[in-house]
Amino acid sequence: MSALNPDHLRTRLLDALIAPGARERTERSRLVQAARERFVAGEGVDDAVATAAWLRRTNRLAALHPLLPAATDAAAVEATVAEATTAIERIAPVTAGGDYHSELYLAPEHLGLGQDPARAEEALRRVCTVGDDHRVDITLRSGPDHSMDALLHLVQRVRLEHPRLTTSLVARRHRSEADAAMLAATCARVRLVRGGTGEPQASSWQDPHEVDLAFARCLATLLGSGVHTVVATHEPVLLDLADGLADQSGRGPEGLEYQFFLGADPDLQLRTADAGHRVRILVPYGPMWLEHLHDLARRPSGVRRLVETVTGRG
Repeated sequence: MSALNPDHLRTRLLDALIAPGARERTERSRLVQAARERFVAGEGVDDAVATAAWLRRTNRLAALHPLLPAATDAAAVEATVAEATTAIERIAPVTAGGDYHSELYLAPEHLGLGQDPARAEEALRRVCTVGDDHRVDITLRSGPDHSMDALLHLVQRVRLEHPRLTTSLVARRHRSEADAAMLAATCARVRLVRGGTGEPQASSWQDPHEVDLAFARCLATLLGSGVHTVVATHEPVLLDLADGLADQSGRGPEGLEYQFFLGADPDLQLRTADAGHRVRILVPYGPMWLEHLHDLARRPSGVRRLVETVTGRG
């Protein structure tokens, strides 16, 4: 019998903690409450906007991330549009100034892409229109590997009217290098993430070194094309790589955007911003906060950050 992959074991343990029978006990735990205080802005949009205003005073931009349940019907999609509209209208006047835009971060499942693509497209167009009116950009999270074709088709169609729409790519997936080249050729804005555990072995790199190499190839493609690129990682080796590739491509300190999680590596965030780089912080808020912490803990250094939080070393 082969040994269980440590990443897969961690994923199973984390999944068990948010299962229906264990969820209430997990939410009350000291570790989880401490993590919630640090990594989640709060329950409502007011909490998120206040956090965004504080970040702006420290030279960091914000991407509001409403933590919503997946939309399974028309009413749920309308709820997403309503929440997105409120967030856009609230964040715009707080962080306005210069050529910087605030941002709203949504997942494809918030729009019900897997349920009704046409309805998801109509909803995304409405959100993007409100965003354009208030100088707030929209970024879509990458969905599951099997839904990437639908997501990219959606982005291609909506970008015809809303060119500042940004899509996310998971570098560890085998297909992402080709997807990066396709998006670069169409001048699309791209957010590149390394990708955590849980990706299917048949369609993604599993060895950490191979994942880093895949990230490097995707990033070189994007930076070489001149498209707006967001580097969403906390891994030091990849941040150094991004700095070097940005210099080689002739981009100045603001020619590349770095995105970090709220509460994670705050000293790194401030050092990056103080060096003149454009830094954006993902600001999560809303009812699905435990799922967000679950997702954070599945990432390579997520457990370390949670332990540092509860022990006071972070």
